[in-house]
Amino acid sequence: MTGRHEPWRVHAALAGAQVGFALFPIFGKLALASIPPLPFAAFRVTAAAVLLDAIRRAHGGESVRKADRPRLVLYALLGVSFNQILFISGLALTTAIHTTILITTIPVFTLAAAVLLRKESLTARAAAGILLAGAGALALLNVHRFEWANGSFRGDLLLTANCVSYSLYLVLSRTGLASYRATSFTAAVFRYGAVLIVLAAIPDLMRFSFAKTPPLAWVCLAAVIVLCTVIPYLLNSWALARTHASRVAFYGFLQPLVATALAIPVLGETLTTKTLVAGVLILAGLAVSVGAARLPRALRGGAVTPPGDPAAP
Repeated sequence: MTGRHEPWRVHAALAGAQVGFALFPIFGKLALASIPPLPFAAFRVTAAAVLLDAIRRAHGGESVRKADRPRLVLYALLGVSFNQILFISGLALTTAIHTTILITTIPVFTLAAAVLLRKESLTARAAAGILLAGAGALALLNVHRFEWANGSFRGDLLLTANCVSYSLYLVLSRTGLASYRATSFTAAVFRYGAVLIVLAAIPDLMRFSFAKTPPLAWVCLAAVIVLCTVIPYLLNSWALARTHASRVAFYGFLQPLVATALAIPVLGETLTTKTLVAGVLILAGLAVSVGAARLPRALRGGAVTPPGDPAAP
């Protein structure tokens, strides 16, 4: 399935995409120290929408048909607007390590959503994967004592909601993805999704001081847009066209490893026993749910993105 391209190039693209996605929590935490969550989300999504639309035009991508616009708006709300607001707001409150571990639940939540929406049947493998990943997420959330006053708990809860939103996007957008080129579809979703985020960010943008924001924050924001959004998405799309979706999904295991390895020295975070146990449970659930010879329909083809990229459908 790799065609004329050398297998190592596919593996390099998949690894590069995951490293890019893993860098997002690191650069994001550094930028969020000076840029509030909603303006951060607005800057990221708007810039990504402009870049993706430029790429679409350069490759002769088609425009969205008028009849499809209502569905595209729904996909944009789930896959970009709610997704980004929840993700970046959660990242601002919790740690980069918790963020990258929770994001790996996306394929498992996608499988659960597909079962609930009757697009897939519930197999023993799927049930085991969902239970393991769910147990890991609950362990990270301290299910035995919810503490809304705890910022980290609120952040983890927002990130979990982000995963659910993006999973619904993946399942529901499958039909739309089949009707357009990947670049055309994603550019449209980002364009529509950016509108709600910008509207939600207007009050904070009015109070935001561009002059007082340090250069490091802008550099980190630029890195998030280019290194953690546009380039990983393009690498992933290129690789997905040349290999099996299961291989793409398995490369998601790299993300928490890379992000954790960087978060400890760069951000001064610590890996606790609870976090380690939760991570093992979630990754075990991911392994079980996508470890079959083929993935469920909801996770195959254009609907697959590596776990952890909540902004690059």
